[in-house]
Amino acid sequence: MTYQIVLHPDALLELNQSFQWYEECSEGLGQRFLAAVQNKFDKLSYTPELYAKKKGSYRAAVVQDFPYTIIYQILEKQKVVFISFVFHTKRNPRLKFRR
Repeated sequence: MTYQIVLHPDALLELNQSFQWYEECSEGLGQRFLAAVQNKFDKLSYTPELYAKKKGSYRAAVVQDFPYTIIYQILEKQKVVFISFVFHTKRNPRLKFRR
């Protein structure tokens, strides 16, 4: 059974801003970033419990090749993986579980 991926509006904004920043750095890099994030989303939709709980019900999945962590919760009854943050690892780590 696959889970639906649902992003918090601020997580979607973070994702879009990161894409834009990478595209400004180098054409095509933003697309590579989105592909890496999408790859992780795909894995989470099939195996959401792959990553251990970090704080409360929040889990963290590291995006390959980019300094980002996806912070999410599993909403079991709705069969949803709720993405709270697409979090850059250079930010204050205390902020990543505050949404």
